[in-house]
Amino acid sequence: LTAHPMPTADHHPHGHAMRYTADCYRGMRDDVTRTEAYRKAIAAAAPGKVVLDVGTGALALLAIFAAEAGARHVYALEGQPSAAAAARAAVASANLDHRITVLEAFSTDLALELPERAELLVHELIGEVAGEEGACAAILDAMRRHVADAARPPLSVPSRASTLLAPCLAPDPDLLAKAAGAGRALKLDARSQAGRPLAPPQVCEDLRFDEGSPSPSQRRELLFCCEAAGVLAALNLHVELRCGADAADGPPDVSSAWDGSHWRIICIRLERPASVARGQRVKVRVDAALAGQLPSYTFSAALVSDDGTLTSLGAPLEYPVGSLTVNDAMDQMSFSW
Repeated sequence: LTAHPMPTADHHPHGHAMRYTADCYRGMRDDVTRTEAYRKAIAAAAPGKVVLDVGTGALALLAIFAAEAGARHVYALEGQPSAAAAARAAVASANLDHRITVLEAFSTDLALELPERAELLVHELIGEVAGEEGACAAILDAMRRHVADAARPPLSVPSRASTLLAPCLAPDPDLLAKAAGAGRALKLDARSQAGRPLAPPQVCEDLRFDEGSPSPSQRRELLFCCEAAGVLAALNLHVELRCGADAADGPPDVSSAWDGSHWRIICIRLERPASVARGQRVKVRVDAALAGQLPSYTFSAALVSDDGTLTSLGAPLEYPVGSLTVNDAMDQMSFSW
């Protein structure tokens, strides 16, 4: 891979793609739970089909899985030039260049026209907040322009991605120095840095890919009841993935809250932390606007009194713009093979 400048403040989906490093790709591959869940799901869904891999990456991993599973042909898209070149080399090394065509393009490029339309989409466009890398808009566009009219569900691996949120204690201050980012949103290592949750997590974003129609505008109002006393200082977010093309309503195959995940936990620090007792109710509102060129989220939180009065825990937080200063897992670029 060849290095080129990538502004840390560019949160557009193309900015995410252009910031991926060799270590990022290896980290995803070496996330065994994730990789094996994808391999199993693709093996079940791909045989005999024309497959489109949206964002194949430098390793062309999902495209290779599909071809090995017996896909009729795989079209693998990659918008980063050096990653597309590395993907072609990976396909050739696997002796699959007659079964996989790597195209240097983003799936949303208006000039892109595939040699034939696909019957199955495979992708890993999932951010540490599920929709932040543009999966919703990309899949809706692919369904309109790149998927055959005759294609029938299940249409996608993965079939579903969700973001879950929980009110939490503050992260350990001694560990925050290792966290990625600055401002009110941080990326935390799930195993060591995230603060203890005060209530079980709830779904705040739900992307259904199984029928090709994830909702581009979502609003959730979540009500939590604290199960322990402490200082409510943060909202922690993690993602869950259901990979099986016909398993969207089953248990998750992958979670960023599990050990070994390559994803980090997003920690949204509240502007006004508050001491809470066991039984305190907390209301969190989450708005997700996923249809445009820049997916965006708004988070607001308040304490709920016995009579229903709300006490705000600070100004709403806009994510990622204005709150997060990095948008990849490495916080730097270091391309080398």
